[in-house]
Amino acid sequence: MINEVYVFLSAMGSGAIAGFIYDIFRLKRKVMKTKTFITGLEDVVFWVITALLVFVTAYFSNEGEIRLYFLFGACVGVLIYYWLFSRWVIQILTFLIKIVIWPFAFVIKALKTPAKWLAAVVVLGAERAEQQLIKTRKKLKRRCQSIQHIIRKV
Repeated sequence: MINEVYVFLSAMGSGAIAGFIYDIFRLKRKVMKTKTFITGLEDVVFWVITALLVFVTAYFSNEGEIRLYFLFGACVGVLIYYWLFSRWVIQILTFLIKIVIWPFAFVIKALKTPAKWLAAVVVLGAERAEQQLIKTRKKLKRRCQSIQHIIRKV
């Protein structure tokens, strides 16, 4: 009986860990929008990780035997995790991500205006250079035509 309780609690723990892993994937999707194909790949990666987690837990807690109460325990672990911890975990992870991203966002925001100004200067310079090249091309074309005209007369 004690072994079954240990197996059930192990299954609940693996279910809670699977819920945490799902929250990480969910948070990643919230932060970074991806295409449908990539989302499908992420789903496959999640299920492979979850399956490995469940089978490793079953292997170490119950010699690899997966029984109905083990699967029930994993489901209960996921549900308890979502009811008790998921909201807090998402908030904490979001806060940590903001702390990590904040310095980069600050630097990018600080460099945005000078970068726009520099881009405008470069574009203006490129437009002037283009106009100068067009004028030079026209002058060269006229000179080549006059040289051709002189050569024809000779």
